[in-house]
Amino acid sequence: MNILVLGFGPHASGADAAEYYRSYGHDVTLIDSRNRELVNSLYERMERIGVKVLSSDITAKEIRAYDIVVKAPTVPLPPNILRAAKEITNDLAALLKDQRTEPMRKIVIVGSMGKTSIASAVMHSLNILGGRSVMCGSIGMSGFNILQDINEKGCSCYTHLIIEMTNWQISDTYYALYDSWPELDIVFLTRKANEKRADKKETYSIFGPWVKKAIVDKRAKDTFLKNIGAKPRKIIYTPTSFNPNRNFEPLESAYEILKALGYHKRDIEKALSTYKGIPNRMEQVAFKDSILYINDSAATIPEAVAFTVKMIGQASIHLISGGSDKSGEIDPAGMKMPFKMASSITLLSGSFTDRLIEYLDKNGIPYCGPYEDMRDAVEAAREKALSMLERSSNTQIVLLAPGSGSHDFFENEFDRGDRFKEIVHELTATDSRR
Repeated sequence: MNILVLGFGPHASGADAAEYYRSYGHDVTLIDSRNRELVNSLYERMERIGVKVLSSDITAKEIRAYDIVVKAPTVPLPPNILRAAKEITNDLAALLKDQRTEPMRKIVIVGSMGKTSIASAVMHSLNILGGRSVMCGSIGMSGFNILQDINEKGCSCYTHLIIEMTNWQISDTYYALYDSWPELDIVFLTRKANEKRADKKETYSIFGPWVKKAIVDKRAKDTFLKNIGAKPRKIIYTPTSFNPNRNFEPLESAYEILKALGYHKRDIEKALSTYKGIPNRMEQVAFKDSILYINDSAATIPEAVAFTVKMIGQASIHLISGGSDKSGEIDPAGMKMPFKMASSITLLSGSFTDRLIEYLDKNGIPYCGPYEDMRDAVEAAREKALSMLERSSNTQIVLLAPGSGSHDFFENEFDRGDRFKEIVHELTATDSRR
């Protein structure tokens, strides 16, 4: 078959799709409009396995020559292109359509914020409880990576698929599956679902008779019932009675999901008690001399930073932000709330930081930096925290939450987070409070 992959996508998910179809011997073409210099390693990776990589746009007439069009995440397509394709899919639709995943229990998490933390807590707990679960979707493995695992290890390699889906992923997957959704054991709507977004109906389109159990916050009941079409088989409104993690997300939400899956209360509590968070997402790195260091390097958009700052609450936050944005699409104004809440701001250098500086200067907001070296940024933020401790006994928080990409000075956001942790461990191993 002739396969067309549109875009490398985030975390090279388009490249994963190309590799998957090439492993079956199909002819694969990948189109990505970015300058080759920015993604040269991906170009070379594709060319080594015989994938044809193009940088030009494609017309509706040309798209008809392909048997399957694979849409990478975040790649927008005009309606005429979508209509011209014989078949269009994405990694989640391909995963859910594959008959080999039918025995696996499927937990889908949707809503505006908090999905990754909830999914991670559920995955950790299921694995503690004897399952073999895997995360995919927004953050986690590509659906094509999971299918490759099944090819190599067999259908029994996973017992649970935990899928976090953004609105555009729901829309893409719904378009690809249409009326052929497989049975979904649970679809969980986060408490932080944004009811004001114009595209909120995309969130609710995943709820239908293929959903065995829908879990919805009680406060969102009216909006949920107003927006869904055909009802799921069972709707559970949360938090339920005796949830030991009330008002402490993501554990409260993870508890409700595990309970709906049929696990015993004592077993759930024991599994969740061992959960320490996910690397690079509100990850507590160290606590010394009344300073807590948190790594939130995976907060690559301002909205994610705002969510983290809101979750932390009223503590004194010394925020390390800034980084790269080659596309110029991230809005510095999205950092308004985090900047307002922060006790101090330290900037990492990068293409997005240049626009952050303009925003900060315009609004008269003080900051340190920008620094090209992570060590300089961490030390500057720590100095601000120590200075605050001279006037207050309250815990200070040094928070790495860039709100932007990482590729100006780091391989990716995980490399950036690892560098932060490395420096923090060095500082807390040797330094003591003045």
